[in-house]
This record gives sequence, C-alpha cells and structure tokens, in this order.
Amino acid sequence: MNIEYREPKSLDELASLFQLRHKVYSHDPELCKMVDPTSTFDINWYDFNAIHFGAFCEGVPIAYIRMTTPHENHFTDWVKEIQETQNILIVKKEHVFPFQNYYPDTRWTETFVKTLEGKKIGEVGKLAIDPSFRKGGGILKDLYSSFLHHCITENGFDAGFGSCSLELERYYKKFGFVRAEGSFPFVFDDLPLAVIVCFDVSKHSIV
Repeated sequence: MNIEYREPKSLDELASLFQLRHKVYSHDPELCKMVDPTSTFDINWYDFNAIHFGAFCEGVPIAYIRMTTPHENHFTDWVKEIQETQNILIVKKEHVFPFQNYYPDTRWTETFVKTLEGKKIGEVGKLAIDPSFRKGGGILKDLYSSFLHHCITENGFDAGFGSCSLELERYYKKFGFVRAEGSFPFVFDDLPLAVIVCFDVSKHSIV
C-alpha cells in the first residue's frame, strides 16, 4: 500500500481533502453538528490562513490535518476558489485562532498567545481519518510525524498548539506536545473533556 504524507498538489486535491473532512465529521455522532448537512465540503474561516496536509493512498485522500496561521499563504486562493465555486457560506471569525472561540477563559487565551510573540506559530486541528484506515493507529502516528516534520523543518514553525481530549493527551506527548501552562480541562458544545496542548521547538524534543 503506497501512502504519501504531503500537502495537496492541486486545487482538486485540496477540494478532495475538504470532502474527506466533511465525510468523516458528518458520520461522527459527536462531531456531525460541526458540518453543514446540505454540503459535501467542510470549509470554514480558518482554512483561508491554514497549511493543509494529508495522507494519500494511491492518490486518494485518506487523512487530513491543518495548521492554522495568522496569515494567508499559497493555499488561500485555492480555498477561495473552492468556496466560491461551491457557493459555500463562510462565517467570519474575529479571533486569529480557532481555540480562542471555544476556550472558556478568554484572558488566558490572550496571555497564552502573547507568550508566543516573535515566533512562527499555528494551531493544529481538524484531524480527519477515513474509518477504513484507522485500525492499528499506524496512519495517525505517521500522519502526525510527517505533519510536524513538514511544519517545523520545511516551513519553519517555532511552536504550535491545539486542543485534544484528556484521553488523547498522553498520546500527544509522544510527539512532543505538553499541556499548555495554566490551561485547565474544559468542555465545549457537549464534546469530550479537552485541554490545550502545545509544542515549542526551543523547549521540547519534537518527533
């Protein structure tokens, strides 16, 4: 089985990753409320500023993850074209990063982001893996390892963060993530108890 871990190389490949995201989330009883049931694409405001990354098996997308950044990049025009072509309504968000919309302590989120000033940072999120490829966990491990290498080595990210369930926190530690200082477990929209985890290449060993 030939699996490639990489950025999408074309607008069509990026579109297929958004479709994979929608497929995975819409079939999850806890996450289905996050996608539009009238569409086959999952696109939101933060995709315009995100680095998109996937796993492709014989050219077919089987997994996806993104790094949301504060700025537009080489994917922005493709995202806009897909959004316009598919007539997808995008709700503008006031915050730079997704977690700032749902973490309950807004003062902490502001302080946390300020501690990373001067560094190239991003929020890891929107993980989606085709159910047919989840057995054994190999895809998740290889996806994260390849994604972090791509972000740090090839794109120069100094630090990153994201939310994960308490159940997965120990797993994230394998990749160099630690619980963000001062972060406490929280619940958002009836989803599982979660916490903010982060990595900093100057402080931690990253896979």
